[in-house]
Amino acid sequence: MNDSWEDRRRAQEEQYFESQNKAALARLQQRKTTATRACPVEGQPLEQLTMMGVVIDRCPKCGGVWLDGGELEQIITSSKQSEHWSEKFFGTLFKK
Repeated sequence: MNDSWEDRRRAQEEQYFESQNKAALARLQQRKTTATRACPVEGQPLEQLTMMGVVIDRCPKCGGVWLDGGELEQIITSSKQSEHWSEKFFGTLFKK
């Protein structure tokens, strides 16, 4: 009798993770189909840069940088783990 409960639990767990995977794949597909974000100042398409392991948006014309929720905290955490964080940070921002 105990095995049937365990089988049911496993089936429900697999169903849960399958639904989570489908939702994640749908979000990825939506990201691919959405247009690139525009700079709120210049209206130019933003370019994506990877800074200290975080993908940020930067305007190539005005140099403005826009971060999504939680990205600043990730950059701060990464900077605390690195000796030369300022070189990495500013080197990435001003690289042309």
